[in-house]
Amino acid sequence: MSAASAVAAIVLAGGRGARLGGADKAGIELAGERLVDRVVAAVRGAAAGEPRIVVAGPARAAPAGCLVVREDPPFGGPLAALAAALPRVGDAAEALLLSCDLVRPADAVRVLLAEPLAAAEDARVLRDPEGRAQWLAGRYRVAALRAGVVALAGDVAGRPLRRALAGLAIRYVDAPTAIVADIDTPEDLAAARAALAPAVAATVPAPNRGAPMSAAQHLPPEALDAWLAVAASELGLPADAVRIGTVLDVARDVAHDVARPAAPLSTFLLGMAYGRAAASGDAADPAVLAELAERLTSRAAAWKDAAG
Repeated sequence: MSAASAVAAIVLAGGRGARLGGADKAGIELAGERLVDRVVAAVRGAAAGEPRIVVAGPARAAPAGCLVVREDPPFGGPLAALAAALPRVGDAAEALLLSCDLVRPADAVRVLLAEPLAAAEDARVLRDPEGRAQWLAGRYRVAALRAGVVALAGDVAGRPLRRALAGLAIRYVDAPTAIVADIDTPEDLAAARAALAPAVAATVPAPNRGAPMSAAQHLPPEALDAWLAVAASELGLPADAVRIGTVLDVARDVAHDVARPAAPLSTFLLGMAYGRAAASGDAADPAVLAELAERLTSRAAAWKDAAG
């Protein structure tokens, strides 16, 4: 068995997202994908075979093919999540321990799996340029993790993860900020979207104002993420409260079922209704946006049927 194929993965996706306004962090979209999906894809892309992947968080966070566990109590912190996930990694000798909000998970996983753990190592952990260990960007021997958790005798809720790692022989790997960056704040999210967009956005020519839009001026998902971050910031709005796919689906369905000029009008009305819902006391919740979008597209379908 290769070094990569012997490694399972534990992805922590159960945080409150407090500094993101209580957003479901795992479900935030970056480059057109949920954060948790990006991390899972990074593991599957780097490990041979079909690695066992355990997602610690709500059931909705787990991508297809992953096991899901919930820390006890919910929102009990990363140490409680680790304790809940360890029994599910099976007979894997090693496990990647990853946060769901890594900006470049494929790069982090690639570095962690670059070579086997040495005989004297219990873990390999990435370290940022300021010398801070990134415990949730690490590769660990499962036996060492289990021993660390067992030694705490169940005292894991709300405790720092490093309590279970104190006795491990750890090799720290210095990594640039880009590889260890994660998303804790709206500013982090905006920076991540901007950082992932330039290579794609640079291929999109500047629009010729007043000219009809050509196919080359349709922005790919990464560039749309960057524009959403910039536009939302300009208007003083939370970018993570908007799902690009939801809005574009409304525009597409209305254009098809009613008329093309009705699409921008309808998305404007959708935004007004979403803002009114938030002003009435509900937080800016993407689930509310999805419900409003469903009502609008259903009305558009009924309009088409009536016209037909």
